[in-house]
Amino acid sequence: MITEDYRPTSLSEIIGQEHIVKPLQAMIESLPNSIPHLAFYGKHGTGKTSTAISFMKDAFGENWDSNFLELNASDERSIGVIRTKVKDFAKRGTIGSFTAKDGKTYPIPFNVVFLDECDNLTPDAQSALRRLMEKHKQTRFILSANYPHKIIRPIHDRCAFSSTRFRPIEWRVILNRLCELEGNSCTTAGLTAIAQNSHGSLRKAFNLYDIFNRFPELSICEEDVNDYLGTINKSVIRTLMAKSVSAVKKDEPRMWRAVDSEIDKLAGRGLTGYDILNEIIRYTSEDEKMPTKLRNRIFSLIGDALHWVSVSQDDMLAVKAFLRRFALE
Repeated sequence: MITEDYRPTSLSEIIGQEHIVKPLQAMIESLPNSIPHLAFYGKHGTGKTSTAISFMKDAFGENWDSNFLELNASDERSIGVIRTKVKDFAKRGTIGSFTAKDGKTYPIPFNVVFLDECDNLTPDAQSALRRLMEKHKQTRFILSANYPHKIIRPIHDRCAFSSTRFRPIEWRVILNRLCELEGNSCTTAGLTAIAQNSHGSLRKAFNLYDIFNRFPELSICEEDVNDYLGTINKSVIRTLMAKSVSAVKKDEPRMWRAVDSEIDKLAGRGLTGYDILNEIIRYTSEDEKMPTKLRNRIFSLIGDALHWVSVSQDDMLAVKAFLRRFALE
């Protein structure tokens, strides 16, 4: 898989998370001194698992995997897993040695349990985990979660970075990374569309790139990416909203029919009313030239529109009604 082929092997290769990487590198510099448990919280695809593995490789070199246990709490979320697999690993002790930054060789001071998606652990399992964190001094836990509010407070309090978040990766940074990949058959506009539609997830960007790059005879452009993802070009949204405003100013039913026709075309592409409204939200959020008054009007109305799209038998009718309300007010 492309995501594994290009997975970072060192903290220096992690992109977009310098606020977390630098303290981790300082911890490695301090070894064999003790380090705290770690909490990696943030959106999917931002590098939490890669950071945990890179931390172990940088800290302990070739013996890193002998002292590392990775579990996905989405699959193994019960108290039984915590009391058996995790407890047995924590009791086992460490294996091997490592060379510290001072050039001396030391026994590996602790092993590491990496619990991915630990926000899926049951309350009982979290309580058992808290007791293990207290009891086993030779084990460090690295916890990864998308929704940290689901984790009990005593676990938060025992971890460094519990108040810090992995940030969505800026799309220009993702674009630069995609441009470095080999065998690229996408145009710059196509790569830009992939980067912007990854919504801060480098993993999603790599997977999208891999899909389009399987057609080397084609020059993948922005339209190809938008068509595959079901997204709408910004110019279409801009035109749609401009036509709605013009239809009110000129009071011509013919212009409203043109607006409705554009909505029907989007529906013909398989887009739902929810998809169209989400694209309007994205366009409104990203268009820096949009007047503040206009932006505020859109945001004040679109919440109701999302509700009516979800309950209406005709979601496109709800979108058309939103455009009329937006243009009239």
